[in-house]
Amino acid sequence: MNSAAPAPDVGQPRAGVTWALLGGSFPNLVQWYNLYAFAVFAPFFRTEFFDPSDGGSLIYVYAIFALTFVMRPIGSWIFGRIAGRRGLRFTLVSSVLLMSAGSAVLAISPTQSHVGAWSAGILLLVGAVQGIATGGEYGASAVYLADVAARGRRGFSSSFQTATIVAGQVLAQATLLILLSVVDRAQISAWGWRVAFGLGALAGVMTLVLARRMPSERTRPAAAGLADLFRDGWRPLLWVVLMTSGGTAAFYTFTVTVPSVSREAAFAAGGSDAERASTTAILIAMIVLMLLQPVGGAMSDRIGRKPLLVFFGAAGVVVIGPAVMIAPGLTAPSTLFAVMLVVFVVLTGYLATNTIAKAEAFPPALRALGVGFGYAVSNSLFGGTAPLLYHATATVPWLFSAYVTVLVAVTLAAALVMRTRAPSTEV
Repeated sequence: MNSAAPAPDVGQPRAGVTWALLGGSFPNLVQWYNLYAFAVFAPFFRTEFFDPSDGGSLIYVYAIFALTFVMRPIGSWIFGRIAGRRGLRFTLVSSVLLMSAGSAVLAISPTQSHVGAWSAGILLLVGAVQGIATGGEYGASAVYLADVAARGRRGFSSSFQTATIVAGQVLAQATLLILLSVVDRAQISAWGWRVAFGLGALAGVMTLVLARRMPSERTRPAAAGLADLFRDGWRPLLWVVLMTSGGTAAFYTFTVTVPSVSREAAFAAGGSDAERASTTAILIAMIVLMLLQPVGGAMSDRIGRKPLLVFFGAAGVVVIGPAVMIAPGLTAPSTLFAVMLVVFVVLTGYLATNTIAKAEAFPPALRALGVGFGYAVSNSLFGGTAPLLYHATATVPWLFSAYVTVLVAVTLAAALVMRTRAPSTEV
């Protein structure tokens, strides 16, 4: 799926490329740290926003997490229009500031014991706003990194977006590990989660400083609307939705659900020490996943995007379902790390290449909106709902495993019909 014409290689100084990578990646890092802080600390702050005696509070929080994904298509449409009028750099910064404002609200939010059900309303509102912000940032970041990259290295440059998505999870897990090392679980539930959200709010301010050094994109995307996208870009849009489905389901399953389930299982089996050991294993595995992204991106510049996407689909159909099934029993840190490492190697085939593959699927006029909207729709359907569906089907463990496997097979089918292009052909 590719109708994009090659762009001229105007080039820019090495320092400009460095600042472009930082400028396109750091807002992405801030955005995803804020989102993952919500997911990572959900088991702790759930009793602050919902009745502690309500056994369904965790499901309610993950339902709000899913809501952030439902709102993403709206955000991609709003900020896609803004990108056409004000440029990608402005869009990146404004969407991240909106996300960080939401975290600032959560950091100082009153709890259920103070305002009753209003606390859940605040959590719901912030989730909706942060979903809009995330939907706007993803497409802008993806297209910005592809636009400012040097010819022949766009896969490598675009992989920094996924590297910083994972880095957001690394920082969220690291924040939790630090808190677990200095305070107990009760204190994290009482106030430690506020620290995580406060850090996210402060990081958003740093994007304003970095924005002053970001080079402008080479070409400003047209102010295309959804009517233009559905009329002229429906084929690549459908392909992006299908290609993203299995990758996003697998990603959120193994970066949100499996770490949470394994950490809770370790605590139940061995107490706080076991929980810290489990969190450490998860953190190290996440760091490895982050470092694998530029490697995969550089490889895609040499052999093309399709082989890596096919590798993910073929290997994922075999590996991911069984790994989901055994997740609740992964209480030994070494076993947990080994399983996550295998899955992360497979997942890199998708993560390191999906951003540039999406950008290359659309013509320039539809690129920012097409990438952001297609990704947002697929994520709202299959990614953000993964933690919710896992917990909702916990009494029938094989059901969710089969569900993820089918979605990965859909991604494999989309990869197989992808048009092959020479690695040197650029967006």
